[in-house]
Amino acid sequence: MELALKQAEIALTKNQQPFGAVVVDRNGQVIGEGHNTVVADCDPTAHGEIVAIRDAWRRAGSLQVLGGCTVYTSCEPCLMCTFVIAQSGVGRVVYAARGADVPTYRRLVETDLAKVAAWVGTQANWRPLEVVPDFMRGRAVEILAIYPWPKPHSSR
Repeated sequence: MELALKQAEIALTKNQQPFGAVVVDRNGQVIGEGHNTVVADCDPTAHGEIVAIRDAWRRAGSLQVLGGCTVYTSCEPCLMCTFVIAQSGVGRVVYAARGADVPTYRRLVETDLAKVAAWVGTQANWRPLEVVPDFMRGRAVEILAIYPWPKPHSSR
């Protein structure tokens, strides 16, 4: 988790939203790392988890290597990242801050990582997904507080 939080801090130094992640294989080796590069890359999919998974896939040369890996992430993955994590066969996600800790957070379709993981666990052709929440949450929330989040739009 220390490395994922370090990636979030690196994002801050680059004026990116402070989200970072690392992918660790079954032997405990870091095989991918990344932080949010949405603005820098003009890529709305360049969330920390996606960047780390892309890095791991490039380094490993195969998507199958991700099977059973652990993703450590500075914040609870959004629905897009959760889908990619599940599809890639990652077996475990450990996250620090909760989505609701992000000032501009908006839940999509009233679901979250825990609910998706529960659903994935009932599917015959999907690898079960273990979720470990709130690991080093306090430090992650401190990092989130540094970023100058825009004021949320008012609801209509």
